[in-house]
Amino acid sequence: MNRAERKRQAREDEEKLAHGLDPALRDPQPPAAMARMMHALFEQAKRDRNIDAPVKFLYAKAEATLERLKDIRVACKKGCAHCCHIWVSATAPEVLFVAKLIRRRNDAAAIDYVRAAHLLTKGYGFAIRAMHPSPCPMLDTATQACTVYDSRPLACRFTASPDPYVCERAFREVSRERVPVPLPNLIGRGSYEVATAIALKQSGLPHYYYEYNAALERALSREDAEAAWLSGEDIFADVRRDPHDVTRDAPVPQMIKLAFG
Repeated sequence: MNRAERKRQAREDEEKLAHGLDPALRDPQPPAAMARMMHALFEQAKRDRNIDAPVKFLYAKAEATLERLKDIRVACKKGCAHCCHIWVSATAPEVLFVAKLIRRRNDAAAIDYVRAAHLLTKGYGFAIRAMHPSPCPMLDTATQACTVYDSRPLACRFTASPDPYVCERAFREVSRERVPVPLPNLIGRGSYEVATAIALKQSGLPHYYYEYNAALERALSREDAEAAWLSGEDIFADVRRDPHDVTRDAPVPQMIKLAFG
């Protein structure tokens, strides 16, 4: 593909993603376009040693998708934080983005909260973490509000429920009930997760989803975490991962072919 063709494809991709991914559309082309655009942004991030652009792009598109879903009835609102006590999976770029925000704020207390949260949860694998609810270190327990709301991970953005009482019983009281997350939210989250993982893998970067507390503690333990990771050092190599590798899902080979030929 020559330069003119790449520019044309970039314009077409931007048009496809103008309003984010549509969970109701079972067309693999928009997620493939998302993967292409994220890949280009990760390549630029590697050159710039700065993770901001791809993460901001990802979150902007996710918010555009959530705007499409605004008519779905959910009970979620500020101060409702039952889901902020469970395992959260996030990519390295998302974690590095929040770590940088904490450093910019010069927030020593937040760093202490992250370390304390990691000490509480580091012994729990994915399967048993739900049996040990613990507040996210980014949660202000006095107000029950997220202190990094605009920079919260993709998983948090798409988590939603029409019934806060089920959430309270499931997430806080460990009732083992199934939380009724709207299907469009699940599809939207899955589409962005796959597109992001494909883009990372295509850029030669680790594509895994990590346990948030452990990954954030690692990112905050090194001043050079962002630059080191973007230069190819896998600083999260021994951090606990989500056992589900989304790049192994059935539709992925087709999406990779659509995105990169």
